[in-house]
This record gives sequence, C-alpha cells and structure tokens, in this order.
Amino acid sequence: MNESNDLRLLFADYVNNEISAERLQALEAALRDDTDLRREFIEYMNVDSALGELAALSETEVDALSLSEVTSSTSLSHAMRESDAVAVGQDSLRASEPDSPQGREKMTSRAVALVAVVAATLLISFGIWMSQSGENDDRTVAGRERPIAWLVTGIDALLKKGAETWEDNALPSGEYQLERGLLHLRFGSGVIVYVEAPARFHAVNDKRVVLHSGRLSANVPPDGVGFAVETPEAEVIDFGTEFSVDVADGASEVHVFEGLVRVQPKSRTGNAVDLRTSQAVMIDNATEKPVEIELATDRFIRTFDESRRRYSRTVKRLSPLAFYRMAIRDQGLSCLPPQYSGVVLTGDGNRPPHARGVFSGGSLRVLADSTGRGGRVDRSPPLGTGQLTLAAFVYLEERAHGGIVVTNVHNDGGNFSLALDEQGFLQATIRNSDGHVLSVVGDSVVARHTWRHVVMTADGQQFRLYEDGRQVASAPCSPVADSEADVLWFGTDSDGLKLWDGRIDEVALFDWALSDGDVRDLYQAALEEIRQPE
Repeated sequence: MNESNDLRLLFADYVNNEISAERLQALEAALRDDTDLRREFIEYMNVDSALGELAALSETEVDALSLSEVTSSTSLSHAMRESDAVAVGQDSLRASEPDSPQGREKMTSRAVALVAVVAATLLISFGIWMSQSGENDDRTVAGRERPIAWLVTGIDALLKKGAETWEDNALPSGEYQLERGLLHLRFGSGVIVYVEAPARFHAVNDKRVVLHSGRLSANVPPDGVGFAVETPEAEVIDFGTEFSVDVADGASEVHVFEGLVRVQPKSRTGNAVDLRTSQAVMIDNATEKPVEIELATDRFIRTFDESRRRYSRTVKRLSPLAFYRMAIRDQGLSCLPPQYSGVVLTGDGNRPPHARGVFSGGSLRVLADSTGRGGRVDRSPPLGTGQLTLAAFVYLEERAHGGIVVTNVHNDGGNFSLALDEQGFLQATIRNSDGHVLSVVGDSVVARHTWRHVVMTADGQQFRLYEDGRQVASAPCSPVADSEADVLWFGTDSDGLKLWDGRIDEVALFDWALSDGDVRDLYQAALEEIRQPE
C-alpha cells in the first residue's frame, strides 16, 4: 500500500479522536502538501457530518421522512437544491413547531435534504476513492477482474478460460473456448450475443470480440452501435443491427438479418463493404475479398425464446394430446402437457442437439455434425380412440434412407411411424386394430435444406398424408390399434438406428383425426409466421 493510501486510513482515527500526536502531525503535513488528499479528507468529513445529522433526527422527523416521496431522480434533485437552505437556516428549522403544517414541512425538507447530502457526498467520495486507490484500476473491482459480459443462459455449456473450466456468470476480458453447448451473453454495452459450440473467442471489452472459430450471432441496441467482431479474415463493425458471423476452414461469413454492418477485410487488396438487411458475404484466404453469398436464415441460433405467434396458437386451439415445441432453452424434450416430456439423446458430434427452428426458437437436431442422436419419451401419450393425427416440421441436411421422424413402433408394439423411405420419400405407417400394418408414401422426394410441413391422419376409415397443406396420399383403413405404454422416439428407432439427418420441430400428436380444413389452417398459419421479417 502506498503512502497516500496509508494516510487515508487515518481519517477515521481523526474523526473518532483516536489519532496519536505523531500521526496527526504527519496527516496535517500531508494535507498541506497534497491537494488531492486534502479534497478526499474534506469529502470524508462531509460524509461523517451528514451521517451524524441523520442519526440525530427525532422520531417525528424520521416519521416525516418515511412519508416523503423521494423515489425519483426529480425528487432527489429537488431535495439536493434544498440542502443549501438547510445549511444556512438550521437554527430556524429547529425553532419551528413540529406539530404545525409549516413545521412538519420544514422537518421533512431537512430530513430529505440530509439524505440527499449523504447520498451525493457518498457518490462523490466513492468515485474519488475508486479513481485514486492503488488497489483498483479500470479492469478490477474489489481485487477481481472487471466483467465485460454476463451469462444470461447456458444450454449444456462447457466453457473454458485457458485450461480452467469457467463457471462464473461474469466474464472478464480474456480468451475463451466453448467446447459444448450454447451461450447467451449480455455485454456491458447492452449487446446480446449467442455463441454456438465449438467456438473459440476473445472477449476484448464490452464493444469488441475476436472470433477465432465458430458461430456467433449479435443483437445490437442503439447504445451498442459500434460493436465489432474481428475474425482472422475481416473486421465486422455494427451500426445497430442483428447479424451473425461464421468462422471455419480459413473463411469468414457475415450474414445481416436487420440493419447495417461494415465489413473490412484484413487483406490490403480488399475494400470495405456495407451490408444491409438480408445481405451476406464470405471472405476466404484465397480471394481475400468479400464475395456475395446467400443469406443463411436457418443456420444460426439467434434466440433461445419460442415464438408465441399464430402457428402455436392454432395447434393449441385444436386440443393436441401432446405438443413438442423443441425449445432450445429446454435441455430435454419439453411437452405440453409436461407429463409427456422426454429426454434428448446425445452422442459424439460437435454442435449442440438443438438448432434454429422453423420459426424463432429451436428444433431438435439429429446427426448433422451435432451431438443429437434423437429423443425418447418413456411415458408416451396414450392413443386409444382408434384415430390419430401427427403433425410436424422436418428439415433434411442429408438423405438418411429409413431415417425416423417420429415413431412408437417396436417389434409388435406401437401403432404409428413417420419416416423417410429408401427412395427419399416420406412414408407414414399405422398399425390397425386387427394387427395389419398399412403405409402410404408421399409423391415427391424430400428436398434438402428446406422445411416441410407434414401431417398424417387416420379416422378409422381413411388414412391420409399431407405435405405443405396438400394431401399427397391416402388409403382405406380400419380403426388404429390402441397404444398405452409404448415408448415414443424422435429422430431414431428403439435400437438407436435409422437416424434422421437434419431437424425436427413443432411435433403435435392428437387422438382424433384433423379435417382437410384443419390441416390447411395449420399450414396457412405456418406460412404467415415464416413470412414474418427475419
């Protein structure tokens, strides 16, 4: 501790009259020679004096203070302006009759003014002590590194700083490695950032991040304008936007979903480009210049929250037996109602088992370089009416012949399945009450990297398959077999095989058959939501 800090410790001894003659002489000499120390000493004495005045308030004055409404900055400013009058006219205040309206008003003013003086003086003194103390600097608070970002939500996240696992919600400046899961961070500038594993980044300050590898999405409010993301190939400077950055294999991609960013290549030959809403570029080591690419609306996770728009409301209005929204913030398979919730099965992939969904929010990701290996519901919804409807959104990364979307079929149990057949068509299957297994197949190969809305219905007379609101196949059927305790599987079968390669979202199961009009309404609600601005 330096000499000035050592002398500051004598302030309390001086006030309490516990200072020795030798130390008093040293303090007085320092106060004569050191302007800053003298200013701190005066502020310390002001605080002590104001606290003494506050402690000396009578019970009547305390009651008056409790009734005053000093709850806003306006009231506090008014009280501070009155403090001068208090300092000059304390004698007249004390002479006022406490029971008179004028006296009560003056006592309240005095009490409020004293509080204001204490508050203002404390703030000033705290600022002085913080700025001049040798034990704190711009990067430390109470001996710890000052945080520049805070963890809002972590989904199955394993974050490391150096060789150590980082478990604190406050993130100071430094290099980080996200080895697993997802992070939702809030920087001091108000910028919201989502990071998807695997990723390596350096949090420089509350307005700058260096992304060495991985994916990052940022939502920047007006106060955060100027937030920058640096990559090995470029620097991305924000002007109030929502954008995403992907760094992999010697290339950086920048995708702008709303607003404006400036992309400055690091190469001498590359000129800066301004990207606006729905524009994207890639910069690699070979070209060293920004090349326009297609906006990737489905690749990046830009929120952990689920949409509450028309599609989900339409599903709920139709009274599903179970509704799986595949929310990112839920580590398992959350269901409405909750008793039919399940678990996500994971393996050895790189990316998390959840990805951006068909709407804002999440989806269950299976394979596609992820840890996702499907999902399982041990207490499945019972089907005993002889009818059923299954509605879901599916998204293919690669064609996995035989890949399961949803099924409860295992050996001789279960009564329905939706999967990809060997030719790449969607195939719906039911087991009738007489044990007969019946399948219908769609009329087109499922396209890759495109969301498709699929509905299968069975009403005891007709078995139908719909794709994107259109009936594509049907066959006569008898009532569907009952299903009480069969396990429900998502993206895989009971043996852990026949994995779907892509995403599954918004799965709804009904114990009755939706009509053609219901199916069209669902698809129309989905279209309206998908067409909302990104």
